[in-house]
Amino acid sequence: MRNIVVTRLIALYGVEWWEDPAFLLQIRSGGKRIVKTAADNLERAGAVTSGRMTAELNFGFWVKMLLPRHEAVFWPNLHSDLSDLPTAVTYERLYRRCDDVREFRNRVFHHEPILHRNITAEYSRIMELIKWLSQEKATWIKPYSRVMTVVRQKPK
Repeated sequence: MRNIVVTRLIALYGVEWWEDPAFLLQIRSGGKRIVKTAADNLERAGAVTSGRMTAELNFGFWVKMLLPRHEAVFWPNLHSDLSDLPTAVTYERLYRRCDDVREFRNRVFHHEPILHRNITAEYSRIMELIKWLSQEKATWIKPYSRVMTVVRQKPK
């Protein structure tokens, strides 16, 4: 998802998208602070590049690039920009799905208990999102994923 978003930002604002005044105006003060902190961190560590900036910003930042207020500016042709996105999937539904995945990912990465959750449903939602973004990547991931094997081993 982040690579799709950053490709769109480069198309709109150039390879140094994080410095473009129009971009900074669009993401408002909270987003500006996040971008400035990331750029400052990268500057201290060496060069600030699009690739390094992309990696430095967290998943939550990238999901916020799909907030409804960004639709008209970043995604006026959503289904053209995301050719694998089914026409029935609205911008709002795409954003909600990304935010749901972000929330679940945060539970996992912060080592919070998830055994009470329906992991099969979570996995299905994640795979569906990947398919919406890239059918090719979803097809490639599937045979390598061990999620369902591990879920079947869960104690009763």
